[in-house]
Amino acid sequence: MNKAWIFYIVLIVIAFVLIVIFSKDIYLWFSNKLFYLLFLVLIFAAGWVLGRFGRGRRRSAER
Repeated sequence: MNKAWIFYIVLIVIAFVLIVIFSKDIYLWFSNKLFYLLFLVLIFAAGWVLGRFGRGRRRSAER
């Protein structure tokens, strides 16, 4: 086996072990970030809907 393959396998095993050990912390961090991201998307969508449908039609010429 090539030394590069062994190096990558060791890195994958270490990453897997770290994910298993810190899975609860990763889950809490991701859930907080996901809530924040959904909150921002909701605010953007509300602003877009208000901007798109909330105002009257534009008039090209005032009479």
